[in-house]
Amino acid sequence: MHNQFKISIATITCISIAACNTTQTTETNTGDANPDSVPMAKLVAPTPLPELETPNSEPSPLAIGDNAPAISIDHWVKGEEFDSFADGQVYVMEFWATWCGPCITSMPHLSSLQAQYGDAVKFTGVSSEAELQTVTEFLTETNSSDGEQNWDRMGYTVAVDPDRTTSTAYMKAAGQNGIPTAFIVDGNGKVAWIGHPMSMDGPLAEIVDGTWDLASAAEEFETEQKRDLAMNNFRMSLRTTQEDGDWDAYIGAIDAFVAEFGDDAQLDNMKFDALLKGKKDNAAAYAWADTMMHNNWDNSSAMNAMAWNIVDRMPANEQDLDFALKIALRGCELTTYEDPMILDTLARCYWELGQKYKAIEWQKKAVSLVDDSSMSASMTATLNEYNGSLANVDQ
Repeated sequence: MHNQFKISIATITCISIAACNTTQTTETNTGDANPDSVPMAKLVAPTPLPELETPNSEPSPLAIGDNAPAISIDHWVKGEEFDSFADGQVYVMEFWATWCGPCITSMPHLSSLQAQYGDAVKFTGVSSEAELQTVTEFLTETNSSDGEQNWDRMGYTVAVDPDRTTSTAYMKAAGQNGIPTAFIVDGNGKVAWIGHPMSMDGPLAEIVDGTWDLASAAEEFETEQKRDLAMNNFRMSLRTTQEDGDWDAYIGAIDAFVAEFGDDAQLDNMKFDALLKGKKDNAAAYAWADTMMHNNWDNSSAMNAMAWNIVDRMPANEQDLDFALKIALRGCELTTYEDPMILDTLARCYWELGQKYKAIEWQKKAVSLVDDSSMSASMTATLNEYNGSLANVDQ
């Protein structure tokens, strides 16, 4: 089965767009490029940066609206070198690494934007890897997904910052722990936007044409930083209550966080799992699921996520298959029955309900629509399982 959205009671992180974490763990995260197609959470462990020495002094905090820090680059690998931000020139400083799957996925998009804007915007990809050779060798390699050499996939300036002077001044100072992360510097030398490079098309267009509301962006960034700090404390609180088996406190912590910072689909699902798996209160869990359904009635990703969580992640005694089918059908309706991921979920609902021929019908359509090779293989394998199981029954 394909790897869709899953929320478990042990999940206490919020992930939006695929990224590699720059702090701790041992596994590799390779995520989708298109933020609109990424499930609400891909629970894959992030990838660490190698242990490198960083400047001894703490950098000054960096926020949207601040002057862009000076850059200090040891190695310019390709493209145009510069040592300061010219008046009237827009820059994109993107931090990446050769081992970061989402960074590699983002490269063609960055190259496309560089080609689109030409001299109006100068894009620079900055790696903080310790060895220059790591980056130069990477650029000579051929990408397996499209057959292009990485040199050509990175149609913009590439630099290496092994002592992390520039990375610290930007990433650490702005509280950014995941890559790829892009910083847009406007024509006045101000940091105008910070975020995932796959999400910067709109802000970049407004910054270039002079319509970007820098004050509002700064206010939004400050709010998000406060939320991230609160989320760190929230994680520790959830971990403690979960370890203690205090599900009332666990659910109360979720409710309090949502009351202060607004609704969050991932936290909604965590509450559902806590009611179902922690408190083992099916009635309360599905009453909450009904609320979730109404709150997200026009969100196809949320409908799909909820349905898949029920049919794939829960034992039979915890499943409400009719409810799962209802929300899967809503997700299909919102996407005019053209989203292969949701059709795959719909097929699974019918299969679990014993409507085998309907399941096969929708699984066939899902396979016909999917264009990702690995996802196609997974969905085809599922279709083969359905057909094989049905053939055995018919015999």
